[in-house]
Amino acid sequence: MAIYYLSNNGNDENNGLSPESPISTINKLNEIMCSGDTARFKRGDTFYGRILPPENNTALSPATYESYGQGAKPIISQYKKANKGAWDDLTNNVWRLDLKDVTKFTGNVLNLDTNVGFIKASGVIHAVNAFSVENLQNDWDFYSDDQYLYLKLSVCPDEASNEILIACNIHHVCFQDNIKVDSITFCGGGAHGIAGVAHGAHISNCEFHEIGGSILPGYPTKNTRYGNGVECWTDSSDVLVENCKFSNIYDVALTMQGRPAETGWTNITFKNNVIWNCQQAFEIWSGGEKPDTGFKNCVFENNVCLHSGYSWSYDVRPNKEVSSHLLVYGLECPLCDVKVKNNTFYNARSFQIYKSGGMTKLPHDYVIEDNTFITTPEKQFANAGMDDDEYKQRILSKNSVITTYDPFTLKFE
Repeated sequence: MAIYYLSNNGNDENNGLSPESPISTINKLNEIMCSGDTARFKRGDTFYGRILPPENNTALSPATYESYGQGAKPIISQYKKANKGAWDDLTNNVWRLDLKDVTKFTGNVLNLDTNVGFIKASGVIHAVNAFSVENLQNDWDFYSDDQYLYLKLSVCPDEASNEILIACNIHHVCFQDNIKVDSITFCGGGAHGIAGVAHGAHISNCEFHEIGGSILPGYPTKNTRYGNGVECWTDSSDVLVENCKFSNIYDVALTMQGRPAETGWTNITFKNNVIWNCQQAFEIWSGGEKPDTGFKNCVFENNVCLHSGYSWSYDVRPNKEVSSHLLVYGLECPLCDVKVKNNTFYNARSFQIYKSGGMTKLPHDYVIEDNTFITTPEKQFANAGMDDDEYKQRILSKNSVITTYDPFTLKFE
């Protein structure tokens, strides 16, 4: 089992087997890494591209992604950086960038996706997708087709910002069985951070920032946008996400979801994470009616969740009411052994819990206890669609609810 080193000062002609002869790109790593191998990214460096872990890893020999050296965590980014002079001047203050021409941008030049989730210019995220050129109205509104990004701007983009970053529909890491990811920062993608079906995964000490906003491919509702931090799709098992940080994510930081379930979700734990300025903190939904399927021994504990619903996505999403710490969509599977305990939830924009789809009563094996909810007096604890006063009262009796008139006394940057 090999250990490969990556550095911005490396060269893909190297063998990558020592810090003195590192390779430089994720593309090369994806080509040479085998089951049970380890990849080490140099701290302080930024790498572009989607990580594709090898198959056939084992619990004793997982595929491992970690850092080496001194300084800040290495960054895995999907951003595309527009080059100066790359914008075509169309009519009516509309500018066009060819996202299939790698001479027009730097950053992630390997994954030529054109489904733009958002644009970041001079440190500010712009997320208004007009969905057509004709609907472009205000500065920084955008639209992308299968080749071009169109941007409404009264001046040339080169004059408006020294750096224009473009997040497209690219996952940072696709789950495989038995992988470990430690001490890496993921940012700048229009899709998910880490997602898929996993049997045996350990994500620790990582960070997930500025993720999501692309249109969800194949979804029946037109122009539905998406993007989560870590998503465990149905039939995942033995996943641990701990000591991570999540912010500025279009949808939810941590989620278990999917259909149809053959087994469901088994032994999934999210603990000791810090989540802020995401649309939601923790979500569950399940599809399928097979007996003995659903959530089994799943835990969300000792997390700190701040300002849910205050993501950049709030202003551009159609369903603003889902701005909550805990999100529950349809639960079709019979089992819901999920425990939410010992967490701190601070200042959700709309509700502490939002329930939508399927049954209006939460299953009683979804246990919420020993948490601290800090909110303002005028906000309801749960939305009206959750028609279960008895359950809501049980939650209130088993958790601490603190009200304050100044929800932004506590800041987290």
